[in-house]
Amino acid sequence: MKLLTPGIRHLACSAALALLGSPAMSQPMDNACQATIQGQPGKKFDMTELRVSKRCEQFTVHLVHTGKKPWQAAGHNWVLTKSQDTEDVIREGLQSGPEKAWLSRGDARILAATQMLSGGEHASVTFPVQRLVQGEDYTYFCSFPTHAQPMRGKLIVVD
Repeated sequence: MKLLTPGIRHLACSAALALLGSPAMSQPMDNACQATIQGQPGKKFDMTELRVSKRCEQFTVHLVHTGKKPWQAAGHNWVLTKSQDTEDVIREGLQSGPEKAWLSRGDARILAATQMLSGGEHASVTFPVQRLVQGEDYTYFCSFPTHAQPMRGKLIVVD
């Protein structure tokens, strides 16, 4: 599989979102139904807990990679799974390799994910909140191989 340059990956992501006609992209969003998270040097997210209201139809996570390295050396993404599935998704994703951002494509256990980013890039992912269950444990993480353990947080469904 041919690797895309950051600019082309960004355009491809934007084009895909436009084709999907995502309502979250075409109308103003309530600030309670979105969050901006930084993937930072040192293998960490700036937020280790994210609260999502059941009142939101959709929730959008905006990921900003604040580092400077290319994604091949130290990329960041944001992946959401049920906590019980996290370790298996990471282990199986490692076999998929860098071309697939170390994620198994089509894995239903992945509830939402951004693309893998290089330093200075940003991406967003929007997902339906109705797929989340209050009281269930959810974990978000970065699937880059050496980041998957330290770059984690909890998503909590509230209301």
